[in-house]
Amino acid sequence: MTDPTETVHGEPDSQEPGTIRRNRGSHQVRWIALIAGLIAAAIIVALAVAPPSTQSEVNSPLVGHQAPAISGTQITGGTFDLRTLRGHFVVIDFVASWCVPCRTEQPQLVKFAEEQHNGALLVGVVFEDATSGIRSLLGPWVGLYPVIIDPGGRIALDYGVYNPPSKYVIDPSGTVVVKIIGPVTAAQLDAVIARAKARGL
Repeated sequence: MTDPTETVHGEPDSQEPGTIRRNRGSHQVRWIALIAGLIAAAIIVALAVAPPSTQSEVNSPLVGHQAPAISGTQITGGTFDLRTLRGHFVVIDFVASWCVPCRTEQPQLVKFAEEQHNGALLVGVVFEDATSGIRSLLGPWVGLYPVIIDPGGRIALDYGVYNPPSKYVIDPSGTVVVKIIGPVTAAQLDAVIARAKARGL
C-alpha cells in the first residue's frame, strides 16, 4: 500500500526541476529583451548625433571674394602656395583623421583627385590634427595631392572653419564660389564645378 506521505512529498520533487527551468528561461527572456532594448536605444542616439551624410552648400562671407592665401609645408615635406594653382578650379578640403565623415568620404576624394574632372585640383588642409594622423588616414595615397600643415589653425581661422569636413571651391581667378560642409562624393564636387563653369566662372 502506498504511503500517502510519500505521494505528497514526491509530487513537488518531480515538478521542481521543471519549475526551475521555466523560471530560468523566463529570466533569460527578460535579459535578452532588456539588452535588445538598450542596443536599439544606442542606435537611435548614434543616428541622432551622427554628422550629415550628404554635402550641404552654406553661406559664407568668403563667397564671391578672393580666397585667403594658403601657403606652408606639406605633410610630405614640400612647400605649397595656393597662388601657383591659378587657372584651375581648386577644392580646399579641411580634414582631420579623428573626423568620422572625413574617413567616410576619403575614397571619394581620392577618386576626385585621380580623375581631375573639369581640370579641378584638390588641396587638403590639416585641421587640428597631427601629421601622423593624416598620413594614417591617407594611407597609400599620401602625396596624391598636396596636404598642408596648419600650425595654430591660422588657415582654418582665415577661412572660418570650425569643424571638418569643410570645403571651399575656388574658381580659376582665385574667387571662392561655394562653401560645402559635410561629406561629399566625387560626383557632387564635379556637379558643383560644372555649375560654376556654366555660369561663366
